[in-house]
Amino acid sequence: MTERDFRSAFFEHKDAIYRLAWRITNSSASAEDITQDVLLFLLRQPDRFDSTRGRLRSFLLGVTRNLAWKKLSEQQRWEDLDDALLPALEMDPARAEIADLVGAALQALPLAQREALVLAEYEGFSLAEIAETVGADVGTVKSRLHRARENMRRLLAPLKESRSNCGTVE
Repeated sequence: MTERDFRSAFFEHKDAIYRLAWRITNSSASAEDITQDVLLFLLRQPDRFDSTRGRLRSFLLGVTRNLAWKKLSEQQRWEDLDDALLPALEMDPARAEIADLVGAALQALPLAQREALVLAEYEGFSLAEIAETVGADVGTVKSRLHRARENMRRLLAPLKESRSNCGTVE
């Protein structure tokens, strides 16, 4: 990989790497470390990427995912509740910005569901691209994505209810 190729890859993918790392770890410091580690990995071992197996973005986000999961397991902060149905969050919509509420709901999702949702909704990946990135079958990804969306609906139900009550006159 030439310096020019690396610079191009850096500028094209650094933000997506950071976003995924941040959404998995919920820590800007960890996301910065992971982003640096992923890009150093590409710089030091460019031959690990095989363009016949997929896109560079999918490869880099797969490395990001693996490093983020490793960091989380070292911190022992998460339990994987992939099949869990989550209750609605207790939230006061009048005191919070919608983006903050959505962010809190996203962080409440089990990690496997969160990463599928982030890659689909924020990064625009197809089911096949998500499967390649996370190393799972397309059916598994589809199931995780479905559960993530159902959990987000459930978690954000108070927001929907409060917004519909604002329009009613008593």
